[in-house]
Amino acid sequence: MTKQEGFTLIEVMVAMLLMALVSLIAWKGLDSVTRADSHLQASSEQSDSLLRALNQLQRDVEMRAGIELSEPKRASDDEAPVAPPALTVRSSDSRGFRLDIIRSAVDQPGALQRVRWWLKGDTLYRAVAPARSRYPLPAPGAGVAVLNEVSDLQVRVWEADKGWRQLSGNRREDPMGLELRLTRQTPQGPEKYRQVMGPLQLQ
Repeated sequence: MTKQEGFTLIEVMVAMLLMALVSLIAWKGLDSVTRADSHLQASSEQSDSLLRALNQLQRDVEMRAGIELSEPKRASDDEAPVAPPALTVRSSDSRGFRLDIIRSAVDQPGALQRVRWWLKGDTLYRAVAPARSRYPLPAPGAGVAVLNEVSDLQVRVWEADKGWRQLSGNRREDPMGLELRLTRQTPQGPEKYRQVMGPLQLQ
């Protein structure tokens, strides 16, 4: 009678244990790759939203008005017309950051429109008013959230004789240069950014 050979119960159990270990290691590796991919996607989305916001802000500032419309406001009837400032920035610890811009309208040549940026809580907003070819210009309406998780926003303005000066608790019209220092909270921790705007572009 021929003797049949096969695996013993111990051998089968050892094989199953090895397969379980290999599966566990593979699952751990796959989970690690998935987590890394999720972090990369989240980081990429955060970077994209930040770049969109800063690029739009830069564009608004670069397009600030360099022309005068008909019937600007006057100090009095016998004085020369006085156009409103094209750029006004305010910053304080209690009231936060606000930037008002009068810029050229993209889709209406010769017309202007008001654009407002402001920080409320930890969110940066932007609002755009309808374009007009005559003063007074309409005020911006409800804003759109453009950037979240902003924990701090500091403003400095460039003065020809003093260099960069911190803007805190006051207002400045048509500064020669504008610097924003923004801190944003991310899953990777706080991240700091710096944006310099204006004709000088000084560092």
